[in-house]
Amino acid sequence: MDKITNEVVIDEETAWIVRDVFKLYVSGYGLTTIAKKLNADGIRSPDYYFNRKLADWKPDISKKYLWAQTSVKRMLSNELYIGTLVNHKTVTSKIYKTKTFIPSEEQYRHENFCEPIIDIATWNQAQFLLKQRSKINPRSQNGKRLHRYAGLIKCADCRACFVARTRRQGGKKYVEYTCNSHHRYGKQFCTPHTIRESQLDELVKDEVRSLKDNIIQESRRYETIVKDWIRKKPLYEQQIQMNTDKIFALKQQIEDLIMERITDREHASIYNSMIAKREEEIASLEKKTAALSEYDKVCKQRKEQLSNTTQILEEILSEGMISDVNLRMLVKKITIHQNEDKSLDVNFEMNGDFNGSASVFFETFEPKTA
Repeated sequence: MDKITNEVVIDEETAWIVRDVFKLYVSGYGLTTIAKKLNADGIRSPDYYFNRKLADWKPDISKKYLWAQTSVKRMLSNELYIGTLVNHKTVTSKIYKTKTFIPSEEQYRHENFCEPIIDIATWNQAQFLLKQRSKINPRSQNGKRLHRYAGLIKCADCRACFVARTRRQGGKKYVEYTCNSHHRYGKQFCTPHTIRESQLDELVKDEVRSLKDNIIQESRRYETIVKDWIRKKPLYEQQIQMNTDKIFALKQQIEDLIMERITDREHASIYNSMIAKREEEIASLEKKTAALSEYDKVCKQRKEQLSNTTQILEEILSEGMISDVNLRMLVKKITIHQNEDKSLDVNFEMNGDFNGSASVFFETFEPKTA
């Protein structure tokens, strides 16, 4: 806080730490690995910088202010780094002294509260990875990056996850993935299903190219639908008016039937049946009318969504090598089946707007390893 202007300003003494943490995380490093790296580099945790600003603070040599997995995750989840202040996250009982977390929709959010340290693209990538890794829980060890496909590959035959192994051939290292059942328990439990990381990379690229082509075709189909709707718009508007008039007439009939039921209670069940039938017809007509009214809007929104998805895929492909973040944004799960001739069937299940499954047949070979 600037004492003169009372504005929240970036503390450049520590801002670089925040940027480094986000950079390491979206580059593939795990929470624990980042904490270990920061501790090894002698960088103090946020507690040190917070306590140092307190009026009664005195250096405590017994405290080392070390980073832990939780402190890294807390930093990656703090929206203040994109300029948004969030209040009312918890409420504490004065009687029982217990803390209750408030649902996110009930919290107080103040966007553009201060200048951001992290750009929105990096923030979104980090949040996506936090969500994904909380499901698959891959771990990074010995200061190494997470393997690209960690937690994504499943054996189609025994349902086990795949493990990554670093191999060497001709003086060059490469990473391959194999069924964990075979890796741990041997061939009597499952076949190896072995595939190289570079081979998976090429298959993913092919799938993204195919996905882009399919989306372009679907986008063109929606463009034709929108043009056809515009051409037939007067007919649709006429149908909407007819439905509206019919709904009004049915509601009037219901009112009349209610009045007749009051005077003829002996046949109330017959009137109830007649009223229910008209109410069902009204509901059906209202649904059709809403669909006609929103048809143009829905088609245009879908066309725009497809256009945005195509642009994202083109940008990803233009980078050449698909980054770890983009890979996990695109791919939800990969399942691999090994045939009797040792060839592999590789199936991709994509995320969100990229949803859809694709299968490819892959001929394997037995590499010579050193």
